[in-house]
Amino acid sequence: MSALVNNTGPLSLGAEHEIPARPSQKISGLTPTGHLPNADLELGYSGIEEHSTPLHRFLEHSTTYLFPLVFTGNLYLSVSQLHELDWLWLVALAIPLSFVWSDLVSGLVHWGADTYFSEDTPVVGPSLVKPFRMHHLYPRDICTHNMVATVGNVCIIALPMLLLCMFLLWQWPGSGWLEFAILCVTLMSGATVATNQFHKWAHQENPSRFVRRLQQMRLVLAPSHHKVHHTTPFNKHYCITNGWLNPLLNRIRFFRRLESGLRFFGAQASRQEDRL
Repeated sequence: MSALVNNTGPLSLGAEHEIPARPSQKISGLTPTGHLPNADLELGYSGIEEHSTPLHRFLEHSTTYLFPLVFTGNLYLSVSQLHELDWLWLVALAIPLSFVWSDLVSGLVHWGADTYFSEDTPVVGPSLVKPFRMHHLYPRDICTHNMVATVGNVCIIALPMLLLCMFLLWQWPGSGWLEFAILCVTLMSGATVATNQFHKWAHQENPSRFVRRLQQMRLVLAPSHHKVHHTTPFNKHYCITNGWLNPLLNRIRFFRRLESGLRFFGAQASRQEDRL
């Protein structure tokens, strides 16, 4: 992170993603001409190879591999206990609720990373803020990430939450509403972990036919829908699980009102002129 991008004109990232260059964006590995080696700026690729710390790599890999096991365990325990109580019908309610909540969580995290803190903020800066802000400069870099790099950060947060849910199911079985709540949390965590994969698909040039079908059905984030967020003024459509909530949140100016409320308590947006 030793060099600066000094371009003052827009970066051309193709018809889908034209993002203005930001004069103070820190990016390492620039050539003397101000471009990144092996980068394909026209298509939105930076050519940057990201490196995380050994601890972070360990956490990403371990939680990514453990997450499916704990997720499946929670799903089995909660559904089987609801079945014993003859409350299995609640599963049909939990599925859409979990996707709506996941969409909201993805929007809040995305908005927070775009609007507050900096790349140098401890803990959240390198792992959350930097990836989101780099993504707006080079939107198709996400297409080069493997599975662990794509979902690992979310698994680090989701796994402890699911372990707590499993403990609660083990200690207090048979309450009904607890099982329903944990089923919702479990499904929401699964959708939230998958969100970055949905996001990755939305930027891929040639996704599979199956993925395109899911996008057309609006079960996952669609490229045409997500394109709005990558278009001036870059302050809409933050939700990236499936985008269901974006029209409503835009209409009620949810994030702008939230920013106003936080300003009242002294929280100022960072890099206001660059907020996406």
